[in-house]
Amino acid sequence: MNTRLFTLMTLGLTVSLSIAAQTRQTVGSLEYHDLQNYSWMRLAQIIPEVTDRIILPVGTVESHGACPIGTDNFIPENLADHVWKDVNALVAPIVNHGVTGASISQFPGSIMIRPEVFQEYIYDILKDLVRTGFKNILIINGHGGNTEPMQKAIAKLHMETGAHFMIISWWEAAWNLAEEVYGLKPVQSGHGDLEEAALVLSKYPELIDREMYEKLGKDNLGHAGTDKGVIMMPAWATTRLPEKGVGYLDFDQKKAKEYTVKKAKFISDTFNEAVSRWEMMESWK
Repeated sequence: MNTRLFTLMTLGLTVSLSIAAQTRQTVGSLEYHDLQNYSWMRLAQIIPEVTDRIILPVGTVESHGACPIGTDNFIPENLADHVWKDVNALVAPIVNHGVTGASISQFPGSIMIRPEVFQEYIYDILKDLVRTGFKNILIINGHGGNTEPMQKAIAKLHMETGAHFMIISWWEAAWNLAEEVYGLKPVQSGHGDLEEAALVLSKYPELIDREMYEKLGKDNLGHAGTDKGVIMMPAWATTRLPEKGVGYLDFDQKKAKEYTVKKAKFISDTFNEAVSRWEMMESWK
């Protein structure tokens, strides 16, 4: 082949690849990032060419002291809103009902799904997300009672499909961030306390019932748990502080937003690293 012709062909190929790389779409360049906003025909064009990643927010409905009963739903939704662009993922509709704690299930508004029912329900949702073409699935979990059933569901699906799953329970992950934002010693968040309220306050400040918080008193709405070996039904408060005198609500929305951004960055970084490692480990195929 003529050397000059070969050089021109190589240059043309390089330019073409460069243009393709520059024009490759991301979820951020699409009209919507919410999965349910698309027709099935549009989704067929998006998955997996634009992304094979999706975020599934999962929560429940239960009493949370002065925080709204939808706290465990608002938090994973809020975090998903902060995360999707950084991880190039669509966001699935939230699972609103989960395995509410029995000790607070009788307080007004709490709704409980049996663990075995919840496990099968989550399995079916994830199964069809995988069938649709999503290979990397991030579950942002807003409630502790959901964790074990979801672990069982993803273990089964991974063995069946080879798809990749990550569950991040926000209160257990990066639990030292309150020290950075609020100057508190690092302790794992409780229930309806400072950190849980912050992740609601950053988006929906009007939903934190400050009037009731001040009327009933922070020590009546919350407690630091009972002595080991003491079990009660129902609980004597619907806010659990991580320690006595620690975890009282802070109504500073600026700090709440800072805390939310830091928590979301941890989630994004962790998921992005996981996907890159999953892909690296499978590249031998």
